[in-house]
Amino acid sequence: MTTPRPEPPVYLVFGDLHGKVLPAVKLAACWAKDHARPVAGLLQVGDLGYFPDPSRIDKATLRHAEKDPLELGTFDIVTPNPLADQVFATDPAAPPLWFTAGNHEDFDALERLAASAGRHPDFAVDAYNRVRCIRDGAVLPLPNGPRVAAVWGIDDGPSYRHRPTWRGYVRPKAVDGLVCESFDVLLTHDSPAGAIFPGAGSERLHDLIGLKEPAFAFFGHYHGHGARVDKEYGRTAVYHMAGLDLRGRDGVPSPGSVGVLAWAGGRGRFDYVPDEWLATFTRHNWKWR
Repeated sequence: MTTPRPEPPVYLVFGDLHGKVLPAVKLAACWAKDHARPVAGLLQVGDLGYFPDPSRIDKATLRHAEKDPLELGTFDIVTPNPLADQVFATDPAAPPLWFTAGNHEDFDALERLAASAGRHPDFAVDAYNRVRCIRDGAVLPLPNGPRVAAVWGIDDGPSYRHRPTWRGYVRPKAVDGLVCESFDVLLTHDSPAGAIFPGAGSERLHDLIGLKEPAFAFFGHYHGHGARVDKEYGRTAVYHMAGLDLRGRDGVPSPGSVGVLAWAGGRGRFDYVPDEWLATFTRHNWKWR
């Protein structure tokens, strides 16, 4: 009698959250339960919406929060509270959500936390040690999983209307440091140049992917449905992750906002979560789904 081979570890990859951290954690728990398969970790492509201090929220986030209070969801994780207790209690042994920084974050707060973490490639940003930022230009080896690299920010080209603080741009130093590193997955907020629109995206990220050829590169930032980028990147599969907006009349996640990365034997496979399943998880039912 042969022993069945164990299924490879699974990681869920999320697009922009803009404060919807607890809904993402709950969605992962629901996916694991519905598929009878544990999730080894959550990966996220920036614009987590990390603003622990209300006085430092940027104008764009404040404007969106007037219509969508979930934009301010990081308040629910930086201090212990009943809602976060309830969500995290759904799966007390669940692994962290690891993210890179986008352009809508409190970079001063992230830099302070990074400094206090010493040389560790990631650091906690919440009161539960469940939401962790990968340091800019660092590589995080996941247990029994891929080596994940992160680059913070967006390109500094002229095409962007909403200009972040200086720290919200892709740093050449972070990209250059990764040239000397080995990694399997690259998490960025901006895209490689020309991946979505001509003239948009980062030439530095494009060159980094071309030079290192990681197995996967995931990015967010842009509106529209998530999809694999139909361009040649050598051995790298490049994917745009849509934002987990939970908008519209039914409040369902956007197509291509969540994906499943299975990893085993140094190789991976990525598939977007089907729209049919995403439709079972909405802004109206996420707390009890």
